[in-house]
Amino acid sequence: MTGVDRYARQILHWGDEKQQIIENSSLLIAGIGGLGATVSQLLVRAGIGQLYLVDDGHLDWPDLNRQTLYGEKDIGRAKLPLAKERLNQINSTTEIVELPGRIDDAFQVPDNVDGVADCLDNYQSRFVLYQALSTGTYFVHGGLNGDHGQVLTLLAGESQAFDEIFAGAVQPQGTIPVTPDNVVIIAGLMVNELFSVLWKTPKLLDRCLVVSLDDFNMAFLEV
Repeated sequence: MTGVDRYARQILHWGDEKQQIIENSSLLIAGIGGLGATVSQLLVRAGIGQLYLVDDGHLDWPDLNRQTLYGEKDIGRAKLPLAKERLNQINSTTEIVELPGRIDDAFQVPDNVDGVADCLDNYQSRFVLYQALSTGTYFVHGGLNGDHGQVLTLLAGESQAFDEIFAGAVQPQGTIPVTPDNVVIIAGLMVNELFSVLWKTPKLLDRCLVVSLDDFNMAFLEV
């Protein structure tokens, strides 16, 4: 089966030019847990050219309700090589690059990335990640707590800094409640925005989409 056949349904929707942009683009996915597992999988299925993956975790039983790349036999394995293995099984044409370790002050974002997907689960790591971006790099943030989620796009060097926008944010104490359906919804919104970022038409630039999934209420907050 040719690449054209593989992507025929989506090309009918967005056309050959946008498909070529996806195939020639590189994105970094920070965190390959709940959001990151689905975000990376959807990007690979769409034919993204290159993905950098960052994570330092190992799979545990509570992860299985929402981390769609993994199964029971994977318990105890490091997520990063496991994610690469599964993503390459989905699409062998995408180059998967592992960046092991934590996102700390020594972390460097590769120069060739067209955008970064923030799929992390704590604000401190998000702040450090954003500070590591080069001017002109798009940053798509996603977050989820129970029935409430958010997606926001910033452009490093031009937008207000992420750590300034969320300067008063308090990390929730204890385990964050999350269900598989809500993770997939927010991850899907992130991927939709990442495609728009690659096409230079972001819908959420400097605008936070806040979603309440218990009543399907949506609001936009200008930042």
